[in-house]
Amino acid sequence: MHPLLKKKGFVIDIDGVIGRSVEPIKEGVNGVKKLIELGKKVVFVSNNSTRSRRILIQRLKSFGLDFGEESIVSATHATARFIAREKEGAKVFTTGEEGLKEELLNAGLKIVDYEDAEYLVVGSNRKIDYDLMTKALRCCLRGTRYIATNPDKIFPSENGPTPGTGMIIGALYWMTGRMPDVIVGKPSKVIMLEALEKLNLSAEDVVVVGDQIEVDVVAGKNIGSTTLLVLTGVANKSDVERSDIKPDYVAESLESLFS
Repeated sequence: MHPLLKKKGFVIDIDGVIGRSVEPIKEGVNGVKKLIELGKKVVFVSNNSTRSRRILIQRLKSFGLDFGEESIVSATHATARFIAREKEGAKVFTTGEEGLKEELLNAGLKIVDYEDAEYLVVGSNRKIDYDLMTKALRCCLRGTRYIATNPDKIFPSENGPTPGTGMIIGALYWMTGRMPDVIVGKPSKVIMLEALEKLNLSAEDVVVVGDQIEVDVVAGKNIGSTTLLVLTGVANKSDVERSDIKPDYVAESLESLFS
């Protein structure tokens, strides 16, 4: 038995581990099913800032995985919760897509244009344009409280790597010299502590599984959990060799734990 299978819980990334956008990763899906058969607790943590929990649940079901909201921690929902705790009913301007907007509204926040915003919420947008970037820029320059859903530079898709929220964060930094006041998604402790809360386990009893060193592996290390990097997404063996940050374990896929 692989030593990681002695752990009680698994915090599992979605993109790059069990799917690439709408395309399932068979080895990842099979790995999840086998973990459940062993009685392991599983929570999915997604940095994808275009999807609400509702969308993620539908995506998992399309992969053959039947989980509810209690097993999902999304950057979109965690961001909305974070802001709502700071200021109930806050006015926000966002660069994000409908999935992020859905979670912001569900949390009782108000989506407004940039002139009236108390918060700038930066998330990925596959249709981002000059006008949207101009509004985000003006929020930054005005000193509006700036929250980013996640820091990912790139995301895996069925057709290859695509730009992540980091593209917008980087552009705003280049123009203003300003980084987000808070980043909610991995590797931030904000989203990881929420995952531990859902599992009701201590960090020492949990494995954090992901496909990106700077995001998933660092997230696991930030809370003191064991980390597993799978090579079904962004990172490859060369990345591991070059990086100063070393995962505790590296596997070809999640299912490899059972080989």
